[in-house]
Amino acid sequence: MSTETEKITLNLSVVELAQIDVLIDQGIYANRSDFIRAAIRKNIEMNRDTIEQALTPIATKKSITTIIGIQKISKKNLESLARNQETLKLSIIGMLVVDNDITTELFEQTVEYVFIRGKLLASPEIKAIIDNMN
Repeated sequence: MSTETEKITLNLSVVELAQIDVLIDQGIYANRSDFIRAAIRKNIEMNRDTIEQALTPIATKKSITTIIGIQKISKKNLESLARNQETLKLSIIGMLVVDNDITTELFEQTVEYVFIRGKLLASPEIKAIIDNMN
């Protein structure tokens, strides 16, 4: 599990918040954020099969490597792929970090397909290439 977090805004009713506060007062949760994270994790786990099934057609159709989490692409990795005349095909559920020193030429030569459900950290040029893949 990643320690990288994103801030979201969540609207709950006064009654829901009061019930959460009772659980906090009883020592079950440390704070509201702790409760919300636990509820989200529980729901993700309950729906794990749905998530896996949603990823299967993508991966099967294009022989894509599916990653749930954070994937970093470095210039060194892509240069190694280029030397071996290999390419990447990725489906990312989480975050993709593409090092800023990667040229568009090297990226296009070595990355055949990228699908991201989550966050992309890359140069504007690399982002444009990925946008055109989908």
